[in-house]
Amino acid sequence: MEITGVLAKISAVLSEAKIPYAVTGGVAVTVWGRARYTADVDIIVDIAPQKIKQLVSALLKIDTGVYLDIDVETPIDIIKQRGGFNLIHSQSGVKADFIIKKDDEFSRLEIKQAIKKNFHGQKICFISPEDLILIKLQWYKNSNSTRHLEDAESILKITEVDLEYIKKWAGEQATIEILENLLEK
Repeated sequence: MEITGVLAKISAVLSEAKIPYAVTGGVAVTVWGRARYTADVDIIVDIAPQKIKQLVSALLKIDTGVYLDIDVETPIDIIKQRGGFNLIHSQSGVKADFIIKKDDEFSRLEIKQAIKKNFHGQKICFISPEDLILIKLQWYKNSNSTRHLEDAESILKITEVDLEYIKKWAGEQATIEILENLLEK
């Protein structure tokens, strides 16, 4: 099973459990920008503490050989302190990083503004292209990895975006200079 199959199963589990989510990272770049290789799936989740056991149980059942670095007894506070948890689908080698939504306005918007797209025959929630660009700007600011700038640039070239929204948040996130340099290209 490839990355799309694992993502489809995870998306079905999240939808069935009514857990708001948004796929981000390299897979989302492939949807909004240029296709590129990615070895993992990044998923922002807005999970209530009472749903963690249900989610863990359901994820373990998506296939044989699924590994989670948490169990049904792991308290949500520990998961939040770590920033999330990981799933490894041993048959395919696909890794999924579940990122717990932060409690700030931008993080709430990431989930609220997620867009359902048909992805390989499955309806999956993806982070909006604007929010993905903003995340890529933040990741570049924190890591200096040009991959993040290349990703943001590809989205700007391929997808129509709300540039005023991006500029507003880039100003608040102190990435406006990075954005302006990118727009000058």
